[in-house]
Amino acid sequence: MERRHVGFLSFLRRKPKPEKVAAEAAIAVAPAAVAPPAPAARNPAIVVRAEIVDERHRLCGYRFSVPFGGDRAPVAAAELVDTLVAARLPEFAQRRMALVPIGAEVVAAGLYLPLAAPHTVFLLNRKAAGIPDEQLAAAMAALRQAGCKVALRGVSLDAADAPLLALCDVAMLYLNEHTLAEFQTLTRQLRLRYPALKLAVEGIESWDEQRMCLSWGCAYFMGHFLTTSDKVDPDAKVDQSRMTSIELLNLLRTDAELPAMIDVAKRDPGMTFQVLNWANAPSNGQSTKVTSLQQAFMVLGRNQLYRGLTVSMFRLGGGASRERDESLLEVALTRARFLETCSNLSQTKRDELFLVGMLSLFDVLLGVPMGSLVGKMHLSDDIRDVLLGSEGVYGPYLMMVMLLERDKVERAIQIADRLGLDVDGLGAIGQAAFKWAQESLQHTGAAD
Repeated sequence: MERRHVGFLSFLRRKPKPEKVAAEAAIAVAPAAVAPPAPAARNPAIVVRAEIVDERHRLCGYRFSVPFGGDRAPVAAAELVDTLVAARLPEFAQRRMALVPIGAEVVAAGLYLPLAAPHTVFLLNRKAAGIPDEQLAAAMAALRQAGCKVALRGVSLDAADAPLLALCDVAMLYLNEHTLAEFQTLTRQLRLRYPALKLAVEGIESWDEQRMCLSWGCAYFMGHFLTTSDKVDPDAKVDQSRMTSIELLNLLRTDAELPAMIDVAKRDPGMTFQVLNWANAPSNGQSTKVTSLQQAFMVLGRNQLYRGLTVSMFRLGGGASRERDESLLEVALTRARFLETCSNLSQTKRDELFLVGMLSLFDVLLGVPMGSLVGKMHLSDDIRDVLLGSEGVYGPYLMMVMLLERDKVERAIQIADRLGLDVDGLGAIGQAAFKWAQESLQHTGAAD
């Protein structure tokens, strides 16, 4: 392969080739120069996903829902199914849990069948159904006979509920509907009477609540706790590997010379190994093996290396936090990709929006106040402003994506309108971001 010698910094400023995407390492993120995905068809319906965390703190799946279409009216059953099929839910549910709320009428009409997959769980809401228990039981039995898994919301310990619970794979409980004593009794008795029944809890707002429910035998947890800090220690120190990553990120942002970057990377053998692995990924098209840090930095380029280091921050932890860190990475990648591709801002600003999405969860990841982390990193004023809680130029964008994550779609759309974004295209952009994050994680086996 013929090579032309170029200076390191000028090489770093060159845009990477679109086809050069690292696919076999943690750097498996798209090059910064990629354009926002153009949806093949404009679908105004927005799919909302809520994370489901299991006993090991893995992000084991999502609850999928479609609150309304482009006319802001609730979607009809057929449109809901079509939207979720278009969002490739059946493909997702081949590997991970997809919890899908449906009505008994959807079951009776057989409309659910296109969504059926090995890990699809259909959720029926007893309180919202407004039908006799016998009809609800018939719908659950039909789902079971079709080989589908069934979840039920609104269960109790009443004898009348026994036939329904006998048809149930997952009982969906809501923490705030009970006192703690009542909730503990409910979970204990459900486990005693139905040993095969899995208990899922909605409305968990903190890690302390998650640990409490876990100790009472619950298996699945839903709420905003995953993206909240567990125990923040103002005096905590960031571990050495992550400090090395931060130092390299700072050097990249300040256009440091190559020898300074090599000196920092060499301090951490794990970092050296990781950077060499990124450079030798087949997608980088190297005909000979990269064996030095100097070669590796030249092969990767600034944008690819910066993003890879940002992603690696989530994977440098170990022990009990590893599964949680991987779950946070999935949320951060989806958030960052959405922010990068939702606007028509300049490429530089879109690059910064990607970093905002990734960095917005660093305080949760490390259990360190955001102010302490920002103080260690060389960031633009716009990024610093949004991370420290000020609105700034990027504040509305981050608020919008966080509202979408929390099923506050109407408020998110209002912000999108004020930003001049294509509201009808948000659903497609959100799906593309989710798909991109899933594919990035699959390259390293993280999402399986």
